[in-house]
Amino acid sequence: MSFETIALAVLISGWLVCGVVPWTVLSVVTRGSAGLPLLPLSMFAAVVAGLLVPILGATGTTGLWFSFVAALLVPGALLAIRRFALAAPPPGSSDVPSHAPRSVE
Repeated sequence: MSFETIALAVLISGWLVCGVVPWTVLSVVTRGSAGLPLLPLSMFAAVVAGLLVPILGATGTTGLWFSFVAALLVPGALLAIRRFALAAPPPGSSDVPSHAPRSVE
């Protein structure tokens, strides 16, 4: 194996770990309702964000650190946006679910 292959494998492994961290935090905070299907999505978003930093021109030590920060923040933002979208009730609906008993006054 060449040095470039080993270095790329280490970088991708680091980005994957950075993608697991926000999902794990959300899973712990929500007592396991983060959703297992979101784990690969979070890891994929981390790798894409990590690769996007050097493509945009940030290289060297600062680019390396920025890629890990991006690999941590992008999946966190993705999971937060999804959580916010699920928490909002659909437009035009009341706060009381239709199956809940209504009080008669």
